[in-house]
Amino acid sequence: MIGLGTLIRIVPPWILGVAVTLLGHWGEKRWFAEPGRSTRAGHFWNNISFILITNLVFLAIIPTLVLDFIQPMIPFTGARAGLAVAMAGYVFGLVPARLADASRTGWDHAFWLLLVDFLRLGGALTLIGWLLTS
Repeated sequence: MIGLGTLIRIVPPWILGVAVTLLGHWGEKRWFAEPGRSTRAGHFWNNISFILITNLVFLAIIPTLVLDFIQPMIPFTGARAGLAVAMAGYVFGLVPARLADASRTGWDHAFWLLLVDFLRLGGALTLIGWLLTS
């Protein structure tokens, strides 16, 4: 059975991740929907369950388990530890992937996705780090 303390650590980063994902899809549809240009936002409502589940797993459950395990080993605590892990994942994972895809989607679209990714990952992991120490 999941306790209240576990839910308090998992639900807020999940809600933040979903909210930033919705913001990202809204901005993508508003600013990058041009004829002949591929965007992820076109079939957004068909994938809402996929978005909810992936945000739960990858922005709430797994980071909570990882930060709970490695936080004593890194020189930061709390929100700083979460932000440090988020920056490592962002710089070594998301930035190279988005920049490699920029030739297909366009640089403006790639930078929008980088901003959304940073807000989503940085916000969720900073919140998790803070919740683990409070």
